[in-house]
Amino acid sequence: MRKSFLPVGLVLILILVAAAPVYGAPQPQTTKLKMGLLPILDVLPFFVAEDAGYFTGENLDVELIPVSSALERDQLLMAGEIDGMVNDLVSVGIFNQGKTRIQIVAQARRAYADHPQFRILAAPDSGITSPEDLKGVAIAISENSVIHYITQRILEEAGLSESDLVYLPEPSIPVRFQLLMEGQFKAACLPDPLAQAAIEGGAILVAEDTSLVETEFSQSVLSFRIEVIEDKPEAIEAFLRAWMQAAGDINADPDAYRALWLDNTPVPDSVKDTYVLPPFPTYAITAEPDWDDTMAWMVELDIIDEAPAYADSVNGDFLPKN
Repeated sequence: MRKSFLPVGLVLILILVAAAPVYGAPQPQTTKLKMGLLPILDVLPFFVAEDAGYFTGENLDVELIPVSSALERDQLLMAGEIDGMVNDLVSVGIFNQGKTRIQIVAQARRAYADHPQFRILAAPDSGITSPEDLKGVAIAISENSVIHYITQRILEEAGLSESDLVYLPEPSIPVRFQLLMEGQFKAACLPDPLAQAAIEGGAILVAEDTSLVETEFSQSVLSFRIEVIEDKPEAIEAFLRAWMQAAGDINADPDAYRALWLDNTPVPDSVKDTYVLPPFPTYAITAEPDWDDTMAWMVELDIIDEAPAYADSVNGDFLPKN
């Protein structure tokens, strides 16, 4: 019987091929995003997405950078030390006066009929029980901020005019809370859940932004630096998929995320177990009338000289089209 032999060169090639490591498809490159986070309820989906692995599942390395104040957050963003944040329409308007520096890519949170974001409260034993009682009474707020804007819009909705309102600037929310409870402030606007804790402690609920749900004037937003949006559009889309998945998880079972919320947010003891976590909007973005109203208010108060255009500051390209 004739034996057949493979050429020596071909044998060597086959040996080398068999010995070579087997590689799968090229792995997608991980993109890093740095997010500045205030210790507030609005940022809970960040921690849910991180804990569930939604960011890594989208090939993102999302660094959550804690900040103690809006001023610190904004300074980090201006310096390029963070890529994005949760903020509000007043903040975006200030950033974008004269030049587009950041863009809104989605709503982060908003007031719902059963879930206010901001409440106007009167001090215990103040005798103030209705918006009408606040005429000429100094209301403690953070001046030229979203709280200032929402306080005015809530009370206008209740029938008061701008000339009826008097404000007392107090930028520190914990100080505002403490002085209200001590009776040194007769009235104040506070965010939930601190407002709920004030009510538990005897403060009187006068009005809240649930009256503004039809307009959605009361909202927080997800914003990114314009350079990040232009250079990393795929990462923004991936980030929003992870965020929306986390928001959907919270909406489906809020109590399942109470411990995670308490681990990452300072919450008064009196409401840790009783405060009902609100729903988070999914795949929603700031509407033009809401933007225009906020900017008109800012121009009226000389916070900015000229209103940035809606089309320059709100970018809906990363959300699915209806």
